[in-house]
Amino acid sequence: MPTPTYDLIASNVLGSATASVTFSSIPATYRDLVLVATATSSSNDVPFIRFNSDSSSIYSGLTMNGDGGTAYSSTQSSPFSYAGFWNSQITTDATLAKIQIMDYSATDKHKTFISRLDQAIFGRTAAYAHRFGTTTAISSLTFSMLSGTFSAGSSFYLYGIVS
Repeated sequence: MPTPTYDLIASNVLGSATASVTFSSIPATYRDLVLVATATSSSNDVPFIRFNSDSSSIYSGLTMNGDGGTAYSSTQSSPFSYAGFWNSQITTDATLAKIQIMDYSATDKHKTFISRLDQAIFGRTAAYAHRFGTTTAISSLTFSMLSGTFSAGSSFYLYGIVS
């Protein structure tokens, strides 16, 4: 079995604070996608992901996280999928998010994706399992803050996985 390789499709390092980052015209030539974000925020906020500008309530997910003392879990159904939690105290210690989108270009199944976050300053880690309930291929994704902004210097890299 061949070793998967990551091809950089696009990147964005923010020169100023912004509420969202969009990757569009994603080629359908890869098996999976991986979005890696290292970001800070100036507010307590929740980042989310939306595909193909779709704001219908076809996203669902399960959240699992912990901080070494307490474990948490929840479910969601909304017009986007939460991708974690940014806290105002991480303005100097970025959150690392890795979101893997499986079979993003397939048109015969719903899309599934997992996200993992690490906030070293809090000793917190989180994992999210998501479903985008459509068979439409993903050609764009937007990573946004619910009400705040990603700080200048935050970086976003979108990779295609080739097997």
